[in-house]
Amino acid sequence: MREGAYSFRASTPDKMIRAFGIILLLCVPVAVTAQTRYSDPTNRNKAKQMCANVEQTLKVKEERKWKLKLILTSEFGSHYYFKSGKNEIEFSIYVYDSPEEASKQLRSHSNESSITAPTDLKDIGDEAFYMAHRYFSWIGVRKGRMLVEVRGPGPYLTVTRRFVGYGLEEIDKALGAN
Repeated sequence: MREGAYSFRASTPDKMIRAFGIILLLCVPVAVTAQTRYSDPTNRNKAKQMCANVEQTLKVKEERKWKLKLILTSEFGSHYYFKSGKNEIEFSIYVYDSPEEASKQLRSHSNESSITAPTDLKDIGDEAFYMAHRYFSWIGVRKGRMLVEVRGPGPYLTVTRRFVGYGLEEIDKALGAN
């Protein structure tokens, strides 16, 4: 073989390490992609419908006019962003495949703030947490395999708690229909 030609045989340890590194870098994206887990589309559609029902509930029950600013969907849920004056609400409903997965995700979401720690919220749902800070308030509640999470204006939980109630009404309807 002529000098400078490429070969799969590496003649020095540095070349072997470099070749192994390149092979590893090429294989990592395939390994990571293979781990992606998709949920049942009916879960996502159920979450989307429950959020749409909450939007209709707001029009009937709320004195203030809450304007829908944005709708996003994710693999397991639906997210609605509302605004009324200077107040903004981020409302999310998630439907998971199992109560254990929902619990794991609730605990994960409740630890996302670097400003304040979550506090257990008793006598609501199967599991619930809240955070209240002068900049925001957050409540997350799990019932079965469903979660409702609301991030609202801080530090008062009044508005945030009311929106969680609307979400829990929808979860109760969904659980009653099963």
